[in-house]
Amino acid sequence: MDFTEKLKINIQSSAAINQIISHETLRIRAFCSRAAADLERELYIWNSEFGLRHFHNGEYKDEDEGEEPHEVLEWLLEHSRNEKREDFILLLEDFHPFLTPDNHKLIGRLRAFAVAVATRDISGCSVVLSQPISLLPPELEKDTQILEMPLPDTGDLRKILDQAQQRYGINERDYKPTSSLLESALGLSTSEAQLAFSKAAYQFNRLTESEIPFIVKEKEQVIRKSGHLEYFHPKATLSDIGGLDNLKSWLNRRRQAFSKDARNFGLETPRGILLLGLPGTGKSLAAKAVANAWQLPLLRLDMGKIYGGIVGQSEENIRSALQLAEALSPSILWVDEIEKGMSGMQSSGATDGGTTSRVLGTFLTWMQEKEKPVFVVATANHIAQLPPELLRKGRVDEIFFVDLPVHKDRKEIISIHLQRRNRLEDFTETELDQLASESQGFTGAELEEAIKEAMFLAFDDGHQLKKEDISRSIKQTTPLSQTMQEMILQTREWAKGRAVPASSSEPEALEKLSKDKPRLKQEGENPFI
Repeated sequence: MDFTEKLKINIQSSAAINQIISHETLRIRAFCSRAAADLERELYIWNSEFGLRHFHNGEYKDEDEGEEPHEVLEWLLEHSRNEKREDFILLLEDFHPFLTPDNHKLIGRLRAFAVAVATRDISGCSVVLSQPISLLPPELEKDTQILEMPLPDTGDLRKILDQAQQRYGINERDYKPTSSLLESALGLSTSEAQLAFSKAAYQFNRLTESEIPFIVKEKEQVIRKSGHLEYFHPKATLSDIGGLDNLKSWLNRRRQAFSKDARNFGLETPRGILLLGLPGTGKSLAAKAVANAWQLPLLRLDMGKIYGGIVGQSEENIRSALQLAEALSPSILWVDEIEKGMSGMQSSGATDGGTTSRVLGTFLTWMQEKEKPVFVVATANHIAQLPPELLRKGRVDEIFFVDLPVHKDRKEIISIHLQRRNRLEDFTETELDQLASESQGFTGAELEEAIKEAMFLAFDDGHQLKKEDISRSIKQTTPLSQTMQEMILQTREWAKGRAVPASSSEPEALEKLSKDKPRLKQEGENPFI
């Protein structure tokens, strides 16, 4: 539903006070102007700079009263009871700094207006509070309807792009407002898009698809400024992942799911996947690779940065991050090590006033109800710390268990890293098979580190990389499959019937640990208790 329609419904339903949360002052004025015109109402706008003005036919007319906050509310109560006046909308811009506990008279006047509307003492009048942050005194909470305005869509961005063309005199031959150019600015506010388009027009004297990389860089700065999301430019592809054939096959089948043809066919947009497994087995690499393969923007959500010290700030942060991800849709939202953000959820009510529970409740509800094409890739290392709500179907399309790579997967991983360093041709198939056998129980990350260490060994010895260097590096490494053996076995048992194996190969048996080998306490703990 269009935002103007939502506002009109509230006004026609006799909602006395409507609060619009957004930085988009000009768009809010435009929405209120359209709503007033459609409902045949007058529009009055107040702000601290100009006081009260009547907006009619695109022009402002100063009113004789209502310069100060208390004066405009006195005008509201008097004018709304005037039998000769026309129906009207009063837009109060950035009024929230005045609605503080020490300004109880202002709050009281707004409450009196809301009560008069509720009792039908007055009718045909509505107040719209326009402000950039969600802030409302408790006295007005029950009388106020809150509307969160979405970021500009491609239609709004086209108007801003046209404005930049006219302002900088871009020739028609150098102006090509394609859908790709407009979509590159999705996620920016009106002012941010104006600045990005203006900088591109001034610097290159054209606005075409050639300026998309410049627009994306401007957008990255904005996303980075929010602090909750990180914009990635992944270079990895699905072919850079060794093994995990089941996972790669599943992702390839859904590659075209965001296309118009898929929608016409009746396919639903994929919701996301949850990748469970040991650290270093390729879960994060898969998130980066799928973004590259599907040619979609990759956004990393840092759950640790969501939590703030001010009451209500954490909930606002997660809503803002999810709104930005939707504005950039179709996109991929990568939540790395999601269990760290969910730790303490069960005791949240006693430890943090329920903040963790509310934040994650908001996130899980969004995953269930989201309509925008945002594909979520969540990774987790410790299954025991995940709430059962996340593990049920409906939140994500599939849960994949990423086990340790088997022999052929390790051979493929070693080949990938050698090829990346232009060393693959120096090794025979027999040598690759031997290295894969020697590295049983190694994760993909441990194999990469072993090859890096072997490169240093070969360089120090003054010769080209050889199979013996990698073998030496492998022998010097103690893999996680030894230090976390009990947890791996328990996780494998848990995954049977609950998660889809990311690889079609049967997992290899782990080397039995010696009983006299000293171990840390955490090496033997049960992650499911």
